Amino acid sequence: MYSTYIFHFCDRISLDRKAMSRQPESQVPIPRLPPEKVAEVLALLERVLGSHLFRGSRRCQALLRHITEQTLAGDTSSLKERTLGVAVFGREPDYDTSEDPIVRASAAEIRKKLAQYYQEPGHESEVHIEILSGSYIAAFHFIEEPVVVPPPPRRWWKWNRVAAAGAVVVAILIVSAVLALPRLRPSDLDLLWGPLLKSSGPVLICVGQPAVYNLRSAEAQDEIQGLIAQKPPGTPAAHRPIREEDLIILRDRYVALDDAFCMVRIASLLERYHKPFTVRGERSTSFADLRDTPVVLIGAWDNPWTIRIAGQLRFTFIKDAVHDTGMVRDRQHPENTDWKLTGAWPNWDVPFDYAIVTRILDTTTDRPLVIAAGITQSGTIAAGEFLSNPEYFGEAVRLFPRNWQKKNLQVVLRVPVENRISGHPRILAWYVW
Repeated sequence: MYSTYIFHFCDRISLDRKAMSRQPESQVPIPRLPPEKVAEVLALLERVLGSHLFRGSRRCQALLRHITEQTLAGDTSSLKERTLGVAVFGREPDYDTSEDPIVRASAAEIRKKLAQYYQEPGHESEVHIEILSGSYIAAFHFIEEPVVVPPPPRRWWKWNRVAAAGAVVVAILIVSAVLALPRLRPSDLDLLWGPLLKSSGPVLICVGQPAVYNLRSAEAQDEIQGLIAQKPPGTPAAHRPIREEDLIILRDRYVALDDAFCMVRIASLLERYHKPFTVRGERSTSFADLRDTPVVLIGAWDNPWTIRIAGQLRFTFIKDAVHDTGMVRDRQHPENTDWKLTGAWPNWDVPFDYAIVTRILDTTTDRPLVIAAGITQSGTIAAGEFLSNPEYFGEAVRLFPRNWQKKNLQVVLRVPVENRISGHPRILAWYVW
């Protein structure tokens, strides 16, 4: 059993917020944390700054790191708005904090991001870093095992009373354990990803790479993208019809935005599970890579590995380019041709889409494999949501046989699309073997 021990600077120096507001310049020496706890805080700080919540904000990273390190060093005199603006954000010493509230705004954003970080699964037992409201001083909360003090010897005539008290304690512990069991059980999503999480080595996320054409002329490319103004007709560099010789094909430079959205969802999920992963384009992924590591394949037509590996499964994708038709094929019921899209190319502006989600122990590579793919980009996004959203996947689990956790599985989804935004995917078919 664990109890919570809090090392709280404000408690140690007996300084409440009212006193802070009356005497903002007063300084009281702050006791130092033991070296082992300083190391624990700094290790946690690096995990927080490397999380998906903080990676995209260098401003929040810099301010949180500075506040934490200065607090650990006991130098709270420098943790004032103007001083932080100069030290962290390079402002002039006499800058107007009311006109430039970068420190206040960043601190508020940090508090929000920290709250979100500690609400995510897996962070319950970590050190909690808090930026105290009304100040820029950090507080650190630790979870430690309590010291168990052996009871003094009891006289024989008091043993009955001790036995009765012990029975009550045991009963309480048993009830608490029973109530805690549902929380200790792995979720359906945990069971889905279990084979990849237990497999040795980092997960390889392999993303499709569509072939893309660029203009050979950098000026013409910038003009089309609106980086420079179009020149009047008749001028030598004015925009003119594009000819075949004006284009150059690039097969390994780009990733579709919607495949990237799916990739971010999968990567965030693996990060919550503390499972290392790497990301590669399909053109830089070899068969040896697929054989040596657990894999997530993203995309269908722009990822040949998906078509190659899933081609012999019950549910797979087929395409009729001549008639501009993409379809999910059911090998056990080839007469079913309802799951198809026609006329989606080139804009992919469709009212619905179809996707296939697959989890297998691939017989070719002998490694756990997950596939998220749709006929168009909307289906791929929905497949990523299905694989990372407990509610969506829970709808499928209710249909699966009882021992599905140890088997291969496929799910076919129909995805409503409104203004090119994917909606709640619906289950059309599933197969567990």
